[in-house]
Amino acid sequence: MTAVRPDLEAIAATFSRVPLLGRLSARQRGRLAQFATARSYSAGDTIVKQGDTSMALYVILSGRVAVRREREGGPPVEVNQLGEGGFFGELGLLDDEPRAATIVALEPTTCALLAKWDFQNELREDPDIALALLPVVTARLRGMLEQVGAPEAEV
Repeated sequence: MTAVRPDLEAIAATFSRVPLLGRLSARQRGRLAQFATARSYSAGDTIVKQGDTSMALYVILSGRVAVRREREGGPPVEVNQLGEGGFFGELGLLDDEPRAATIVALEPTTCALLAKWDFQNELREDPDIALALLPVVTARLRGMLEQVGAPEAEV
């Protein structure tokens, strides 16, 4: 992993294409971009590990990653691949639970990281951010429930 000088305009532009942040105003995305840091990873690097403490949202600025779920007694299962504009770690912005998956760079990848404390400070300053994010988070949860075939009535 290498720290990279963040290009705030590029980060804000990518944030606008991220479903989680796309509902925010340009001003709100710009403010969040100011807090972002950029990191570059080589192919094969583990970006985050399942079970670790979740402290940031990652937005992929370039490259591609694999999302893998570790299984007890078996090899990890690749559940998704994400490219530019993809994101992971969003649950860690909202709760204190461990990471739900391991993320591995499949090629040279650069991510913008938004730290939990910066995001939460912005929420305190501008609660409308939370209202804009709720429909996206719930849609993602419903999509995951559909993938595993769980009827909504069971949740």
